[in-house]
This record gives sequence, C-alpha cells and structure tokens, in this order.
Amino acid sequence: MHINSKDNPRVKLFRKLLSSKKAREEHGLFAVEGARNCVDTAYEAVCGRIKVHSVFYTQTALTKYKNTLKTDNLFSCTRPEDVFEISDELAKKMTDEGNSQGIYMIVFKVDLPFVAEYIDKNGKYLVLDNLQDPGNLGTLLRTADAVGVSGVVMTDNCVDLYNPKVVRSAMGSTTRLDIFVVDSFLNVATLFDELGIITNAAVVRNGENITEFDFDRPCAVVIGNEGKGLPKEHSDICKNRVTISMHGNIESLNAACAGTIILWEMFRGGSHG
Repeated sequence: MHINSKDNPRVKLFRKLLSSKKAREEHGLFAVEGARNCVDTAYEAVCGRIKVHSVFYTQTALTKYKNTLKTDNLFSCTRPEDVFEISDELAKKMTDEGNSQGIYMIVFKVDLPFVAEYIDKNGKYLVLDNLQDPGNLGTLLRTADAVGVSGVVMTDNCVDLYNPKVVRSAMGSTTRLDIFVVDSFLNVATLFDELGIITNAAVVRNGENITEFDFDRPCAVVIGNEGKGLPKEHSDICKNRVTISMHGNIESLNAACAGTIILWEMFRGGSHG
C-alpha cells in the first residue's frame, strides 16, 4: 500500500507518537525511527516478542539497505495491510532528525507488569531511579542488553522509556529486553526482597568497592538521578551499597558511564544467574 500525504491518519499518528508522551500513553504505542533500529525491531516481532502496528518505508531505503540489513522482516513482522510504501519527500517530513533513513515503525508498548511471574528469581537486574537524560537511559539499555541482564526496572519518575531520543540511542534494545516501569521504588525493593534478589545501591562514596563485591548471586544494582544520585531513603532500603573506586580528583561519573562499569563488573565472572 502507498501513502503520499502527510495528512494520512497513520502518518499523523506517527508524528503524534514522536512528539507527545500523552499520545503514547493514550494509544499504548510508540514510534521507532532508523533503518537498523526498525529492522531489529521487526525481527523481534517476527520472533513473537512484540507487536508492530505499522511499517513505513521508501523504495530508496530498501535499495540502500537490502544487502546489509534483513529488510525482508519489515514485510513479515505484521499484516500486509499495515505495511506502507512512502515517498522520499514524505519520509523527510515524518522525522525531526536532519537525515531521514526512510524506514519508520509504530510499535505497541513493550514494558511488562512488575509482578513475580515475570521476574527471574535467579536473575540479575538493573534498576533506574529518577534517571532523566534520554541519552543516558538509551546507553544503559544497550549496555544491559549487551551484558545479558535479566531485566531493567525503571521508576515512573524516570525519563519516558518511549521518548524518541531514548528509542534511537537504545538501538533496538528497548524491544529485546524485559523492561518494567514501576510507580514507586519501595515496590521494587519489596518484590525483590520477597524473591530473594539482593538490592545494591550505587553510591559515590562509603560503599563496598565493586571490584571486591560478590555479584555472583541473584541481585540488582540501583542507579539514581544524574545530578542527585539516589535519595538516602532509597539507598537505605537497599541491602548493600557499592562504589566505584576512583583516582585523582574525580568525584563522580556520568550515570551511564557508572552504570556501564558496574554492569560489566556484575557479569565479569560470566554468571547470569
């Protein structure tokens, strides 16, 4: 099927999802941009992990990426009537990015209910509490995906998981991971405690050095806000505190950088629970 007008209802829906958290919440959908991001997302749909609402592509993009990406998945990830060819001109109008790659998708939200049946009692988790920068969140999702965490838990005061900057920087990890968005940190700590998953607060100082800490057990590391870190009442709830030992005059690290170092240390021994 072909779409030529920016006033087409599906194109207008894509634009709303791209720009409005309210629209994403109302529809239970989010927008995906970029060739690799969309193709990777399509693969997850083909495997049955997620559901795709709409696919948009240009013939130019298919020609450009057919030998480097599995673009066939774009046509098998949803119903044929939900796959649309668009013009290069329309593709440029669908994005706020300067350079359109000519492939877009609308996808059903992927976060899971934070209940015991979805939690691996032997797993390792990343918990994010009031993280605000989209780039940091996207980077941490990619890192969590790379090291093999059992899931990522976000408090609902974090930046929106479906913010287009998050989705772009996560590069497909949003749809590969088990992700949970929870209304309070206390609920996170309580369920993990009930399941025997040890919570470890990442703090700037006065914690156990991560290189000496025993991560070889069911556990979760908790990363706080970029500027303020974890509230004391939240770090007090956690079973342990862990710290990255630093040299020189460096007092703290970017949240994504710190999280990446801790996640690597969690899995350094090769144990995924």
